[in-house]
Amino acid sequence: MDIVYCQEADREQWDAYVLQSPDATLGHDFGWQAVISKAYGHEVYYLMARRDGRTRGILPLILVRSPFFGCSLTSMPFLDYGGVCADEAVVQTALIDQLNSLKEKHAAGWVELRHVKPVMELGPGRQDKVSMILDLTGGEEQIWKALPAKVRNQVRKAEKSGLTIQRGGKELLEEFYSVFAMNMRDLGSPVHSRAFFDHMANEFGPRLRVVLVKDKDFTVGGLISLVFKDTVLVPWASCLREYFPKCPNNLMYWNTIQESCAKGFKAFDFGRSSVGSGTYEFKRQWGAIPKQLSWQYLPAQQAAGGGGVSSSSFKYRVCLEIWRRLPVPLTVQIGPRIRKYLTN
Repeated sequence: MDIVYCQEADREQWDAYVLQSPDATLGHDFGWQAVISKAYGHEVYYLMARRDGRTRGILPLILVRSPFFGCSLTSMPFLDYGGVCADEAVVQTALIDQLNSLKEKHAAGWVELRHVKPVMELGPGRQDKVSMILDLTGGEEQIWKALPAKVRNQVRKAEKSGLTIQRGGKELLEEFYSVFAMNMRDLGSPVHSRAFFDHMANEFGPRLRVVLVKDKDFTVGGLISLVFKDTVLVPWASCLREYFPKCPNNLMYWNTIQESCAKGFKAFDFGRSSVGSGTYEFKRQWGAIPKQLSWQYLPAQQAAGGGGVSSSSFKYRVCLEIWRRLPVPLTVQIGPRIRKYLTN
């Protein structure tokens, strides 16, 4: 078994394995190497296991040297998915052995692997997150009929309020980002850099779509969707809070589900949530089913929360309240300098 470090020249072989592996996820796509390294300058280590001239497994890793939390290796930061993807247990072990060598070499305080299927030899991990997946195979009409009356009425209310939808690609990122940045400020969270989304659009091309909700010519909401195999995923979505009474979120998601059905996709991934949270209940009302995520750690005791700051801590709550009071232009200027170190 040979473990090699993949560069751009190995991209075709890497992505060929991702396409044929049933366990590969969006987080394993080679394109994230360029997105994350170009947007945030993090070191990337894409491990590939080869045997008998064939690819047997992969493990994408991002090294984050944080002035706040120390050094860590994550697969994959800023995404729901990642971790070891391998044909068999012996390949998993070989990749994890190489991971441990990297951990020791860089004196990383912890490793986080964002698995769907846990690697048994790593022991228990966090089980507090799920992905919310909607089955699209029944088609638009069946999905609509299965929706609660409240959700259907909210979609109709948005339409009657005069809200409209605009779809596109990279050319709509500026309008999306203006809403996204304001929403992140209101949530008390540092925003991703605009460059993060620009590089994403460059790497994924037509697989990335932007959907905007408009009140006449004014953008009140937007989402970014990404295509992976037969699934449409929505990792980022925001609407202006003052427009919530007009239900822009409902119109935006329903329109994206409609388009996904029309194009023959089989699943719609709303992204991760904590069970019982507000976002969990919002996604569940669409008929989405929770799919357990298993985020595993080295050392295992980091499972309670990785190397970040606990959201229940006093320090965290104070920072959150301060951030919410900052002007949006200031958060756009300084937020990405902090966000690059927050891997969730």
